[in-house]
Amino acid sequence: MVAISSDCQIFYFFSFCSFLDKDFLSIYPGRGRLYMSYTEFGPSTGFSGVVELAACDLSTPMNPRCQNGGSGSINVPGAMAAPYFVVAPADQNFCENEGAYPAVDTNTGDVYVAYEHDWFTSLFNCGGETAQNVMTYIPAGCLTLPFASCGGPKASNAVNIVSMEAAFIPGYNRFPMNDFPRIAVSNPAGTVSMVWNDARQRPTGDIFLQSFNLGTLAPVQSAPVRINGTKSAGGWKFLPAVRNASGRGNLNVSFYSRDIANTALTNVNAALDINPRIANSPKGSDSGITTGPTDWNAVSSIIIPNFGDYTDNYITGSTLYVAWSDGRPGIPQPFEDSVGVR
Repeated sequence: MVAISSDCQIFYFFSFCSFLDKDFLSIYPGRGRLYMSYTEFGPSTGFSGVVELAACDLSTPMNPRCQNGGSGSINVPGAMAAPYFVVAPADQNFCENEGAYPAVDTNTGDVYVAYEHDWFTSLFNCGGETAQNVMTYIPAGCLTLPFASCGGPKASNAVNIVSMEAAFIPGYNRFPMNDFPRIAVSNPAGTVSMVWNDARQRPTGDIFLQSFNLGTLAPVQSAPVRINGTKSAGGWKFLPAVRNASGRGNLNVSFYSRDIANTALTNVNAALDINPRIANSPKGSDSGITTGPTDWNAVSSIIIPNFGDYTDNYITGSTLYVAWSDGRPGIPQPFEDSVGVR
């Protein structure tokens, strides 16, 4: 067990504990550490979302030790423990934090966690706040076990976003849509970057990138850069993925793509070999990943969301592996394909 609730309240004759959501992992092989970012929604914080980090010691692989999950007697229903590390506390106006995603600098062991602030609640003008994607930096020296030695991130930086949360995407059966960031560290470039879908140029969305210098989180670009190509510019672009950098330090970002706005025919495309320090949008077309589109208006589903909340990818050597939800069998199924990159 990697993490457990830290917030349980008694209501009349029953107790209610927080729920933990959107868990993602990143590993630091050099020290045998596994980190998991997630969001805790608890009654004492109005379910606004506290972004947290858990840590596992994998030095004994068959018996990992995780904080705040622990082992043995702590793994019982109703058990509580303080979070190992709080990345972002609950907002004072109860604006929602959600969609956390981690990355480890494998040279230093530093951890970066990004998340979306004021997701969904911005539809109701939550406290006059602005929807943002937030990057945080946690030095390796803070991440001692069994207890972290720092009270919060050493640095953070935020980017105002034009959220797509109010969009009704044809064939996508979840509302609201999300703009959760995905992040990757590039040691050759000296950057940590995040990508997300954003409606600042088109209501049907584009994929944007913002990079920061490692450690300081000083922004590399003066403003986010659109990284999807110019082909099918009027179609929907959403749910991007990036996990790690290539050996050359470049990023490969995959995402759902449609040729026009009023169709549910959906492919997965990728913007390949993107320099994290890019200052201008790349020219030309994106690379196709899927061998054929899915018409999501013709796909049966008993789940919401039918697409899932995310896609993902991972590069090893010169091969990029991409995972997504595909409806070509008539029901949503997980699909994977790969493409060669430089």
